[in-house]
Amino acid sequence: MKAKNIFVMTLIISLFTVITSKAQEDQINLIAFKYNQQSQTSDIIRWNVDTPELFTTTSSNVTGILVGTSIFNASTGDYVSRVTQNDNISGIFKYNANTQEINFNEATSFFNGSAECDMQTGFIYTYDGNNQSEVQLNKYNPQTNELAIIGTFDFLPNTSFFPDASCFDSNLGIYHFVMQDSEGMKMVSVPVNASSFTYTETLLTGLPITGNIGLEYSNETNNIYCIYSSYNPQTQSSTFVVGNVDANSGVISVLNTLETIGGYQFYNRTFDQNTKKLLFIAYNLDFSQQRLYLYDIDANTYETRLLPAEIVVEIECNNFAYSERKYGQLSTSTFDRNELVIYQDIAAKSILFSKNIAKSKFQVVNMQGAIVMFGQVSSTNAIDASALQSGIYIVSVEVNSKKVDKKLILR
Repeated sequence: MKAKNIFVMTLIISLFTVITSKAQEDQINLIAFKYNQQSQTSDIIRWNVDTPELFTTTSSNVTGILVGTSIFNASTGDYVSRVTQNDNISGIFKYNANTQEINFNEATSFFNGSAECDMQTGFIYTYDGNNQSEVQLNKYNPQTNELAIIGTFDFLPNTSFFPDASCFDSNLGIYHFVMQDSEGMKMVSVPVNASSFTYTETLLTGLPITGNIGLEYSNETNNIYCIYSSYNPQTQSSTFVVGNVDANSGVISVLNTLETIGGYQFYNRTFDQNTKKLLFIAYNLDFSQQRLYLYDIDANTYETRLLPAEIVVEIECNNFAYSERKYGQLSTSTFDRNELVIYQDIAAKSILFSKNIAKSKFQVVNMQGAIVMFGQVSSTNAIDASALQSGIYIVSVEVNSKKVDKKLILR
């Protein structure tokens, strides 16, 4: 009987642990800037959507924020934004939600909108203009403050862009954003890890879009979700729409129309990857109240929450726990290429590394100069070499923008 009681107690404790863990996973934590009228700067504010009155703030010297540039780097826990400080210096602002540490790096040009972060690598991608009036794709490493140009787009003349109309597929490494040219509104999709720069343009079709469109990507459903305003000339009224975008066909399918919304703040939108909820700040029909809206993608319904302050901008979900669980923790330690050793595990038919470089890009080249393998180092810090024949190879890996080449003899 005593043993049975112990078993029951153990089962109850285990069940309680599971329920508690699930409840913690379902919590949605947000981070944003909050205007401080006394100092005339913007503080960092953090809160749980269910308890907005229990917010915490961290003061900063930020006086201006470039709309659409804020992202949450779920790989490192950094809230990153392009800002201006009270000394009128423009640069990259980083606030770590885990350590509450603030960093600022002066920059002449980093990004001008539609910034997105790859949860697998921590790199930030965005499009920007150069001195030749060309639009190029940038890759920014927030750990080293290094900027790389991936490629230049060949868009039609007079192409226009939409602030914050972008999203990132961290499963396949694809950066999506919306632009408009003489042919119409299009989705641009760029596979950022391709060996050469390439992209596709897909014409968007569906309900007419009035003004800006906001995009969010779910790494669980592998779908692009959008929110936009659609004007009806017959009724002379606008309806706010939540939809699903097919990146291959460009067809926008309507999931729901939000009849109780009078307007929404396009720069205040984010997506919680764990609960699959689209969050945005919007006004009621007579614009007398603003609320935080939580749109449940699975249930196709929404609910509202109060905000912790009257003016909050550039809200982002803290998806750090989700990213760590799905993709593994991103190593942020200083990397010394001379200390990296690459070796073979004959029994497992794998290529292994002496340092944790999981998710780093690699390629394997044979003695004839042909690339026989390429991709990303697995989450177990290994490369499957079962398809390779015995011989001498050059294994190249890229870690924190540093390339390392090592000779390896496979037996």
